[in-house]
Amino acid sequence: MNITKQKDGSRLTVSIEGSLDIRTAPDLSKALEGELDDVDEVYFDLGGTSYTSSAGLRVLLKTFQVMEAKDGRMVLKNVNEDLYDVLKLSGFVDFLEIEND
Repeated sequence: MNITKQKDGSRLTVSIEGSLDIRTAPDLSKALEGELDDVDEVYFDLGGTSYTSSAGLRVLLKTFQVMEAKDGRMVLKNVNEDLYDVLKLSGFVDFLEIEND
């Protein structure tokens, strides 16, 4: 998995390429450490993400909770059909903001 981060003012964009699973979710958690303190928006670009497991969902949920606690915003972008199905089955589509270009 490759993680690319880009800050633009108070907005952080995190692009993920590859699978977000039990092996790689800790890498994403580590990459986000300290990054959420001074941002109001976090965008996850999942266009290159082929799969997520419950471990990946936990990282997304934790990030959502951090942003929600500080009245911030978290958006998932470019979610493919397979990922959307996982998000839907897990109930995440009920509270996560999803944008597809």
